[in-house]
Amino acid sequence: MRDTPTIEFLAFCLQQAPGVGAVTLHSVLARIARERLTPESFMELDDQAWQTRFGLKPPAIAALRRPDRETTDTWQRLHAGSVKILVLGQPAYPSRLAAFLREAAPPILFVLGNLEIFHLPAVGFCGSRKASEKGLRVAHDCAFHLAQNKINVVSGYAHGVDLAAHEAALQAGGTTSLVLAEGILHFRVKEQLRDLLPEGDFSRILVVSEFSPGLTWKAHNAMTRNRTICGLANAMIVIESGLEGGTFEAGKTALDLGEPLFCVEYAEPSSSAAGNPYFLQHGAFSLKRSRAGPPNLSQVLSIVRHGGGPIPRAHHQENLLLREEHKP
Repeated sequence: MRDTPTIEFLAFCLQQAPGVGAVTLHSVLARIARERLTPESFMELDDQAWQTRFGLKPPAIAALRRPDRETTDTWQRLHAGSVKILVLGQPAYPSRLAAFLREAAPPILFVLGNLEIFHLPAVGFCGSRKASEKGLRVAHDCAFHLAQNKINVVSGYAHGVDLAAHEAALQAGGTTSLVLAEGILHFRVKEQLRDLLPEGDFSRILVVSEFSPGLTWKAHNAMTRNRTICGLANAMIVIESGLEGGTFEAGKTALDLGEPLFCVEYAEPSSSAAGNPYFLQHGAFSLKRSRAGPPNLSQVLSIVRHGGGPIPRAHHQENLLLREEHKP
């Protein structure tokens, strides 16, 4: 490892080392912080200390002592691409995420864009990749209205509900966080957003990944990513959920964490919203539609502006009107 390592480079090399998963990485970084070790003093420890005190195995130790060419090349690519590395326990790491997920918080984040967006009140969106046209309209209306009210829109950058929410937030002149289920080196601006993001201008977006920079999309990562979306938001909105899959797990995660959860209640739900009744029966606040006027998200706004955070599950559903224009 180079002569004067930073905590970011140390954390990155640990993540790339063989046999070091998120749990081990979290444990090592937590112990470094607890013992108030600088990266330099950590590197001065002998191999025995790394094994007994930090639980690192010989292959990981060897990789940390002498990072391979792929690791150093990837590090250089990250810096050339203006990717910021945020380490749990360090000042730049989003405090909301650390406080809300605690031991489950990602130990390292790779980020593109405006870090100030982390400090904005935020609402997470989740929903089917194959959402109905009605569901996509609801996602757009909610995200647009929230963005107009200076609420950051957080979602997973998948097609369907996620992309509809990101697009609406930017159309409203607001901000949005794109939380990836793959490594950040795979990020590309999707066609639907290109006209809304002048080339090189990421002032209104945050691209966030907790995964190794070169990792390709995996279903398991999408599940993990959904927990991170919950942690970055003050409240969550389920637009359309099936009875299983990523959206369903994201909604259950929000309920389990005690995060304020809002779920759209349809008079005639499509098959892609078959799981919505589950959340409405298990403590989610109901979002309903009527036929006149703009979206009324006053309760969402009230909760989010007061910081969100864990709340008791609702014993009685409270209705919020999601209004749509009269159809000709």
